[in-house]
Amino acid sequence: MDRAFYTGAVGAIAHQEKLNIIANNIANVNTHGYKRKPSTFSECIYSNLNEVAQQPSDYIAGAGVHVEKTDIDFTQGHLATTGQEYDYMIVGDGFFAIQNPVTQEITYTRTGSFMTSLQPDGTFYLETQNGKRVLDAEQNPIIVGRLPEGENPENAMQQMTSGQDLLPQIGIYTFPSKNGMQSARGTEFIPAEKDGEPVAQPADYATLAHKSLEMSNVNLGEELSRMIEAQRCYQYSLRMVQTSDEVETTINGLRS
Repeated sequence: MDRAFYTGAVGAIAHQEKLNIIANNIANVNTHGYKRKPSTFSECIYSNLNEVAQQPSDYIAGAGVHVEKTDIDFTQGHLATTGQEYDYMIVGDGFFAIQNPVTQEITYTRTGSFMTSLQPDGTFYLETQNGKRVLDAEQNPIIVGRLPEGENPENAMQQMTSGQDLLPQIGIYTFPSKNGMQSARGTEFIPAEKDGEPVAQPADYATLAHKSLEMSNVNLGEELSRMIEAQRCYQYSLRMVQTSDEVETTINGLRS
């Protein structure tokens, strides 16, 4: 009964984790550039019944399942026209490279909702909504314009490079593999060593859609179906725990 109790408990924990992953996907169904994260299950170690350990046996028993890893589905989402001057969508494979101006850390994203930011030195940079600078194909921050000394910032805005003219400057980065990509801070990604070095090329009109953003690739209907399935499995696992406990209680009652 201990084995059945343990198997049921492990299964409940695994499906609770799956429900958490599905809930996160559903919560980001309208987040631009978000990539769905499917969970991968694997079976726990099998053991022989009534046989010496490490010996072949026709009688084996498992110990439940667990969530082995959470993958990232990089399937492209639908195009959404925004009309915003510094919004871009990558059509096809690739990522924007963005850099933290304080730590110099470079991460990658599919979210192209950018803005201009005036720095104390009078330089306007192309930045993300959370203050990270967008890089070109040489991994340099993209400068949108400069404010002449004594100039009113509102007047300088009219002289900045347009979003259309920035298209050839924005770097699009690809990797030999994306299997090791790790999700970081919502829609940002960090490549693993096995993904290889980033390959950059200047963006052009064929790879970037101007005044548009990529929608999340989460299919709400499919996620709801997965949620119902996970809920049922969670309930069955708890039922196994409850039944095992009842059987154990009955056996202990017969012994007394």
